[in-house]
This record gives sequence, C-alpha cells and structure tokens, in this order.
Amino acid sequence: MNFTYLKNVMDDITSWRIPGCDIVVMKDNEVVFRYQAGYRDIENHIPVSPDDLYYLFSASKPITGAAAVLLAEEGKIKFDDEVGKYISSFNDIKVRRKNEDGTFTETPAKRPVKIIDLLTMTSGLDYNLEKTSILEVREKTSGRCPTVETVEAIGKDGLIFEPGERFNYSLSLDVMGAVIEVASGEKFGDYLKNRFFEPLGMDRTTFNLTDDVKLHIAPLYIFDNDKQQAVIRKDGNCYILGSEFESGGAGLVSSVGDYIKFTNMLTNLGLSDSGKRIMSEDAVNFMRTNKLSENQMKDFWKGWKYLSGFGYGCGVRTALKPDLVQGHFSFGEFGWCGAAGAMVIADPANKLSVFYSQHMLNSFEWIVHPKLRETIYKSAGLL
Repeated sequence: MNFTYLKNVMDDITSWRIPGCDIVVMKDNEVVFRYQAGYRDIENHIPVSPDDLYYLFSASKPITGAAAVLLAEEGKIKFDDEVGKYISSFNDIKVRRKNEDGTFTETPAKRPVKIIDLLTMTSGLDYNLEKTSILEVREKTSGRCPTVETVEAIGKDGLIFEPGERFNYSLSLDVMGAVIEVASGEKFGDYLKNRFFEPLGMDRTTFNLTDDVKLHIAPLYIFDNDKQQAVIRKDGNCYILGSEFESGGAGLVSSVGDYIKFTNMLTNLGLSDSGKRIMSEDAVNFMRTNKLSENQMKDFWKGWKYLSGFGYGCGVRTALKPDLVQGHFSFGEFGWCGAAGAMVIADPANKLSVFYSQHMLNSFEWIVHPKLRETIYKSAGLL
C-alpha cells in the first residue's frame, strides 16, 4: 500500500477550493492512513486538527438507518409497520398536488406510509424546512422543537406523491428518528448512544451542542462564487430545527476518529474492530441491499448523477452496476455523504473502511468524491 498519491490529492483539493479536510482509511481492522490537509480556520491560519468536530449533515443518515434496522431486529418495529402507529399525524395522510392555477388539491393517500418507505426515501415527503407546520411548532416551543412534536407537525403537511411511488430525498430519516424514539421508549439520541456510541467508543458523537462541543466544531464554510473563495457560514447547520430536535437526517456532530469506528463496524458486518457484536450480519446486509425499483433508481440518479450505478438501501447508497459507476466499483460497497462534503465507504468484500470529512457547503462532492474513491482503492492496492 502506498498512500502518497492520496496525500497529494488532498493537498491539491485544499489548494483549490476546499478549506481543509481529514481522512482515515482502515484495512483489515487496522488504520493504514490518516491525514489532514488545509485549514480548519482560513482567516486565522489554523490547520485542520484530528480533534476537530464536524456537522455530519446527511452522514447522520447511515447511523439512523442502522438504528432502525437494529430496532427491527429487537422486535420493536417491523418494516411494513404503518408510520401512523407511532406518529399519529401520518394516519389518513393526504397527498398535496399543485394545480396549474397555483392552488393545491389534497386527496387521501392510496395507502399508508410504511417504515420501509422512510428508510428508502420513497415516502412521498419533501425536504422543505420552511413548512408552516415546522414554523408553528418552532414558535410554540420557543425554538426547542422536540423531536416527536416536530415530526408530528411535519406529517400534518402531507405528501408530494403517493407512498412508494417514487424516490425523493427528504425528511424521511428525521421522521424515522422520531419513530425510533416512540417505539424504543428512549430519546432518539439515547438509543444511538446506548446501541452504537458507547459500545463503539464514539464518545465525541452527539446531538447535544454543549458549549464545549461548539468550541471544538470547525468553522462551517460555503463557497462564494462571486468572490471565488470559501467564506464562513454564520448560521451553522440549518437542519437542526431547534435546541431539542434530534435530526436523524442531518443533526449529528462527530469527529473523523469517531465516525470511522461506526463505518468499520458496518464493513465488518456488525462487529467492532475488537470483535464486539453490535449488529447481526443479516441486519447489516438488509441495510445495504438495494430496495429501489429501476424507475425509483432513475429518480435517485437524477439527484446524484455521479452515483449512477448505485442503488439505495436503508439510508445508504449501495454499489450495483459497475458499468455506470464513476471512479471505482466494488460490488456491495455502501455508505453515504454529507452536505459539507463528508464521505462514508464501507466495503465488506475488501475489508476497507473510509471516513473523509471537510466542512464546506456546496462541497463539490461530485468532483471530490469520485476522485478520492478511485485514489483510495489504488493506494490500498485494490485497483
């Protein structure tokens, strides 16, 4: 294995548009490469540190997907359960369609939204954070937005298409977090802590933005096209709707050193690197198996053209069609990404685990991630 080229790629992208980045690569349960490039704070010339914390954004989704599969394995939910069993606003939910004159018509959904619909982004929900119902619960709770109460409000706004009809990236995994809270009898964050974070030694992964946590979060940037440079985004993670909202879709904070422990557990089909059983092989294999039809995959690929060739399981992409994949293909490799540029790779066939993080919105992931994936596999001697 020779990771010189991967180091050079990271140095190159941080001299281009990405302020700073960090990566860890594990092979056969051993860390074989760890490197930071660029700056956590451009203005003050503070280099990226292995101790930095990042908003995971959608890299939260694989953790929520894994939690749902584990909860089903515990017998507390079933994948064909109606979501309304746990979130009452999903009972008798409506599909809201826009008419040509700008008005809307609401009709009862032809079938209920099921848990599997949430996990596969086929629920009919959207990603509108400015829904009237969300704004109302934010005002009513003085900005707290408790998880279940907020998700109850989301259900009141209905769906944009029939459940199971299409793929649409949405607040589905946020709703799943609330379902886990209700079905488990534990706060969602406590369920994750008890089942994953504590057993895996992920003591820096949390929803709880204490003063100490905030102190260690790297500044969040956004690329300003007019200035042609990254500038600090002042409002932080907009997907954290309130101080008590535990967003299963985008709300966790973690470090690179923490998240790789979760990734490697997935690579090991449920075993920690020390051999502790966290999930069953069947559970992880269910999570990473494509659940989309051919038509639903076309919807998926429209949103992520560089992921053409991948299917979608429970909160994760999964490699399916080698002739369509950019960069490199390893059948069954799975993971996801995050809005600020995080990338998760769990590859059971090659015993390879990767977590890469940067902290810039409009992250150029369609350029960065395929290049990184190909370079990682070459460096590890797998290409």
